[in-house]
Amino acid sequence: MAFPDNLRRIRLGQFLSQAELARRSGLHALTITRLEAGRTAPSTRTVRALAQALGISPAELATPQEVAEADRHHVQGQVHP
Repeated sequence: MAFPDNLRRIRLGQFLSQAELARRSGLHALTITRLEAGRTAPSTRTVRALAQALGISPAELATPQEVAEADRHHVQGQVHP
């Protein structure tokens, strides 16, 4: 299952709103919206923050390939924080 689907499924399974997950993870609510819609790829830092906020391991949210791709784009300046 892809990261956006995993994030949404786990968030809803814990009865959390996007706003509450944003608050717990220290991310902006718009970032959560974009991640769940697949419009933004998750960086390593983002996956770790979300996993900690959800009380799960980062591997339950994203594959190493998904994170590596997002990190590569971020380093190249193609993804804005």
